[in-house]
Amino acid sequence: MAAARLVTVVVDATASVPGSLLEDRPLLLAPVGPPRLYSYESVSSLSLDALPAEPAAAVDACRAAAINGDVLFVTVDDGHGGAPDAPELARAAVEAEGRRFAHLATNATLLQAGWPAVLAAEAAARGADLNAVLAAGQAAVGSVGMFGVIDHPELANPTSTNNLAAPVRGVARWDGPRLVAVPRPQRDIALGMLRDLFTSNVTREATAGRGRLRVAIVHAASSPAAEALAIWAARRLQASEVAVDAVTRHAASHLGPGFVAVSWVWDPEPSET
Repeated sequence: MAAARLVTVVVDATASVPGSLLEDRPLLLAPVGPPRLYSYESVSSLSLDALPAEPAAAVDACRAAAINGDVLFVTVDDGHGGAPDAPELARAAVEAEGRRFAHLATNATLLQAGWPAVLAAEAAARGADLNAVLAAGQAAVGSVGMFGVIDHPELANPTSTNNLAAPVRGVARWDGPRLVAVPRPQRDIALGMLRDLFTSNVTREATAGRGRLRVAIVHAASSPAAEALAIWAARRLQASEVAVDAVTRHAASHLGPGFVAVSWVWDPEPSET
């Protein structure tokens, strides 16, 4: 019997997958080790990282992954992530190494793209082949819950007519890759609404017996808010896993300082045999 081929998942770093979710999984960011926004920087400073990404980072990461086996490339499809031609250039690089390549377009942003990559990598760690790893990622697309607070919504949707007025802090949800914000100018009220939305949605979903709650929280120089949400998720919502990290500087360039988002997925409980 032929030995199973290893699969590595590569995801656009703009997804801002927390570092703890990269550990012990065949999962790489592209580019590897991107700078994250732990400390405050002005919008004008962050704008230096707002330029469109070059495909080289994705190609290099996928080529490096191909040393070990087949490659699944997961993209952030919000117009701010990797270059549009990155998947095909990465495919050529991987196939030139004699490996198989698959592309998962999430039509999502941040952890709504990142969680499918994590779950796909966990399938790969269990020994799944490329087709099964792709299927695991596809199954997670569209099933990730996510809400946030954004102080600079004009950066997330630069073509919006809302930019004609002064930016207003809001509580955010995502319609595919597009951010939709409900204005809440006072930050404490916005953060309270975020916590309440998170709680009500998780509580409702939990009644369906969906399994173990897993939570990831990302922020742009807003660690206190992120840590408070993490404590709430662990103590009040009994999350089995809570990961916290800053977004990449590139992601922060279209989210702005002060941003915080909470995302979650459910792991089905193993069936009894």
